Amino acid sequence: MKRTAVAIALLAALVTMAGCAALIVGAGAGAGVYTWVKGELIRSYAKDFDTTEKAAIQSLEYLKITIEEKNQAGSETTLKGRQSDGSPVTVTVRTVRYDMTEVAVRCGYVGYWDRKNAELIHATILNLI
Repeated sequence: MKRTAVAIALLAALVTMAGCAALIVGAGAGAGVYTWVKGELIRSYAKDFDTTEKAAIQSLEYLKITIEEKNQAGSETTLKGRQSDGSPVTVTVRTVRYDMTEVAVRCGYVGYWDRKNAELIHATILNLI
């Protein structure tokens, strides 16, 4: 009887742990959610750094946003540019894992962040990946 109780407890623990792993994997797989933090619209992409960086550059070019500066430090690239109306755009691509990146987009001026254009940049990156 005692063995049965231990076996059931172990089985319950395994099911619980497997459920948690599925939840964690599911959270990573659903990396389509935006986070809005201090004027930056942040989104994760299930792609490697090089692919995401190229897509970010191509999206800015496609949207006629002039890239004025590109800074790369380790596993992070920051692109600074200007929209046709002169307002600034900053796109930062960071490595999260070897197969996942995070892109932060900031459009507009301090206090007047342009979320609509940041969403447009993210949508263009997503279409190019």
